[in-house]
Amino acid sequence: MLSNKPLDQFKEIPEIYRQRIVELNQESFDQLLTFVDIVPDDAFDLGFIQSNFARDRDAIIQALISHPDCQEMQFEIWDFPDPEMRFLLDEILKILPTVKVEADKKLIFMVRGVENAIGMTGEYPPMLVDFNWVRDAYPVMVPHLMLFCLPDYAITRVANYAPDFWAWNSGTFVFKTPVNTRDDAISQTLDASKGITNCEVPEKQERIDLLKRLLMEYTPSNGREETQEDLKTRIRVLNDLAIAYRSRSEYSTATYYLKQALDLAKDDEDFISLKANTLYELGWIQDDWGNKKEAIAFYQQSLEIYEKIGDVQGKAATLHCLAIIYANQGDVEKAIAFYQQSLEIYEKIGNVQGKAATLHQLAIIYANQGEVEKAIAFYQQSLELKEKIGDVQGKAATLHQLAIIYANQGDVEQAIAFYQQSLELKEKIGDVQGKAATFAMLGQLLAAQGDFDQALNYLQQSLEILQHLKSPDAEIVRRIIAAVQQMAGDRS
Repeated sequence: MLSNKPLDQFKEIPEIYRQRIVELNQESFDQLLTFVDIVPDDAFDLGFIQSNFARDRDAIIQALISHPDCQEMQFEIWDFPDPEMRFLLDEILKILPTVKVEADKKLIFMVRGVENAIGMTGEYPPMLVDFNWVRDAYPVMVPHLMLFCLPDYAITRVANYAPDFWAWNSGTFVFKTPVNTRDDAISQTLDASKGITNCEVPEKQERIDLLKRLLMEYTPSNGREETQEDLKTRIRVLNDLAIAYRSRSEYSTATYYLKQALDLAKDDEDFISLKANTLYELGWIQDDWGNKKEAIAFYQQSLEIYEKIGDVQGKAATLHCLAIIYANQGDVEKAIAFYQQSLEIYEKIGNVQGKAATLHQLAIIYANQGEVEKAIAFYQQSLELKEKIGDVQGKAATLHQLAIIYANQGDVEQAIAFYQQSLELKEKIGDVQGKAATFAMLGQLLAAQGDFDQALNYLQQSLEILQHLKSPDAEIVRRIIAAVQQMAGDRS
């Protein structure tokens, strides 16, 4: 996807904000003004504007365009946000013919959004490889000044992985981030009232992007010293990024960030609480991966720290997660004991979300023991609390479990309704693994009713997700599909 929008279609940045970022970076802005002035028209040249936050980049662009010295220049602003984009020049050539050149004005192209295709990790992104291959075509095909507006990591990766293209670079203009930009990002992410796991997909991605910007801002570069407070913020950002990716079932990426956080925290007493949180998240991921032994080890480490520092909420959350593992292993007595300890703490400190989650898990145990009415009562209590606090992910999980109960009781219509409600919520928040589970359950339920076509459709969607996640459950769903296909063949 791409866009070629005039300035008035972009969100206007308040003039006071534009002035603030220019004043903070007056030397860089003056150099940029000189650069766009001295580059001749109808001649290719390349420059980079380095700024880590999208809003700051927009402020710089708008300040540049509105500057008195730039009134004889025509700025064309192009967005290329597609993370899968590979051939930038091809995309540019598609829209070049649509540009209406203003008479007697110097034409300047400003490119935004390609940091998504460049990526933060991995060697030789395809787009940068293509930069090198076609670099000699740019002066011929795009004979004008091009300014790429990018965060610092993306510019570094251009220099490292597209050195031939980078050789065209005539100027890099580095803009520092105003303090209020960082503060706004922190309030929208680290200090946000709504947890990132309950955000819908677009908002979740927006907050992930902000977290990445913060990570760059708090990572030492160019000889800048890192304070203890900066390091603490960096660890928090890494943990929050991991939680975000874990909520999207991207466990490898989540683990990548958590290991960085753990390495930074080490045994520093100032970061002991953050270390406990990191170990807790590593336990969660190992549990989701099916590595129960490793998960218990991480949870035990985090539990020891939480007890040591008197973090009762962290202790309750860890007891809750340990209870889940023991319940899945069939050690019901130990699981209930852990749940009860967790529930007492949550009730004592008034943690409604924790209480709702524990009631949900206790309901699962009672359902497995055949105490269906008791299980439904616990689920309903849990559902009411989750609706009250807006816990979308938790609500989806409880609806899924209620569907299982009603399916087992033969109330197929009610079960399907609960599954569909659960599926809608999981799609909203990007819970990929949860979607796979619900697709699989719907598929089996419809197969039992003889609706084989729809059943296989759901099961196939479940299988595709599980294969993508490299989940061991993929083999189970594959066998279910084979059985349903056999049933469908026998009926025909």
